[in-house]
Amino acid sequence: MLGTGIQNTSLFVEYAPLLGALGITIVDISKVDQGLTVGVNIIIMTKDHEVSVDDCSKVYRLVYPRLELQLAERDIQLEVSTPGLQRNFKDVYEFSLFSGKRVRVYDTDHGDWVSGLIAESDDTSVTLTSTYIGDSKEMIETMVLEFSKIQKAKLDYRWEDKSHGN
Repeated sequence: MLGTGIQNTSLFVEYAPLLGALGITIVDISKVDQGLTVGVNIIIMTKDHEVSVDDCSKVYRLVYPRLELQLAERDIQLEVSTPGLQRNFKDVYEFSLFSGKRVRVYDTDHGDWVSGLIAESDDTSVTLTSTYIGDSKEMIETMVLEFSKIQKAKLDYRWEDKSHGN
């Protein structure tokens, strides 16, 4: 099952507005305490261009000094990265971020993987278009999947999606 509530975590609440001012959206943010070391991992995206090394370094330079002030004497390991091509979703919030992108979800109602383009999502479900179930070659125009029925989800890629635009 996918999680909910990343937007309510203290790290997200603190850093989302700061990064938003730079045109950067937080996909995921997490903190792991390991003795005297604290590891913070931030996954970012932008709406108008692919995330660059410059974007990652801007986030690093903004977040690291703030973490140093908050965590005082502890060692900080900060990692800033992109979602990647086949990101595994951790929270239903991610469906709203990747609107227009292809996603692959394991749906318990169908007992199989469902692949489709994210058209829209709300608090309870996601609407997919150009949808395929399993290895089927038959496309279903629109399908609504309830989050409670989705066990796993990840970004997906189909060569066919690119050929329609050319």
